[in-house]
Amino acid sequence: MINTVENSRAKKTRGIAVTYRAGGGDMFATCPDSCALKPVQTGTVRIDRKYEHAVRRAVPTKGIAFLFTHFEASQWNEKNAPELCTFNHSADSLESAAYNVAKGIASVAVVPHDYWNDRASDKVTESDGIRFVRCHNESNPLIDCRTCGNGEPLCARFERDYGIVFTSHGPGKRKASSPDESGGCYGGHGNVAIHWRNLARREQAESDSDKVTRFAKSLAPRSILRHHVVGDIGRA
Repeated sequence: MINTVENSRAKKTRGIAVTYRAGGGDMFATCPDSCALKPVQTGTVRIDRKYEHAVRRAVPTKGIAFLFTHFEASQWNEKNAPELCTFNHSADSLESAAYNVAKGIASVAVVPHDYWNDRASDKVTESDGIRFVRCHNESNPLIDCRTCGNGEPLCARFERDYGIVFTSHGPGKRKASSPDESGGCYGGHGNVAIHWRNLARREQAESDSDKVTRFAKSLAPRSILRHHVVGDIGRA
């Protein structure tokens, strides 16, 4: 199931287009079972190849699209490339993300909610010689996905020699900070969880692939589209 929003009103994504994805009956059904943040024994181990192909090309005319996935880059059918949707691998740790970046893979990671306390900088950090830039919106609420990078969001730049880091937040922030505890997904709590759960219960006549393709084509030229505020590329 896909929910599409042409003009997001959320704090970080305001002014850009976004999508939400869920499986039939289970909001986590498109997420890989290996994800440490979701509840145990949900999700899938397989990528939906038809959808993967479609979302790669679901980019507004002359615009930008990006997403985050917990599926390893080695499982992707295609690498990041110009004019395609940028895939960011959501790594379980800074060290894992640093390993990806060193291999030329766009990668992001989550750090504990108190990570920046007493550090020399609250905007950049480093792991295994790789620089990580903190999501600009966290240190400056006036910057959002629409204005990040002067209209070219850092997360949409696949040819980068640095990683992006997000700070765990929300009701599950403590669990999100611990790789040994499941249930820390920010989408599993609060209003996001309510909307995501309702999405999983909907019926949809067209396939996710067709719907996301149609949505991207309907957006104004030079739009920015973030796929999957919640959800992933898995086969539900």
